[in-house]
Amino acid sequence: SHARLKMGQVIGRTDRLAQRPVGKPYIPQNLLATLYRVLGIDLARTTLPDYNGRPTFLLDDCEPVRELF
Repeated sequence: SHARLKMGQVIGRTDRLAQRPVGKPYIPQNLLATLYRVLGIDLARTTLPDYNGRPTFLLDDCEPVRELF
């Protein structure tokens, strides 16, 4: 079964001046991890070869944006 995303919401908080995130900020890799999960790609097991032929994981941070699930 495919994961469905909860759309139409604001995720995250900032300080009262909207200068800094409150809590752990999401980075672009978290968005990619979310998309890979929706596509059914297992980031813990999927690798691609680097320039030397060694297996390399797709992302360093495989944590998806939890609020979207």
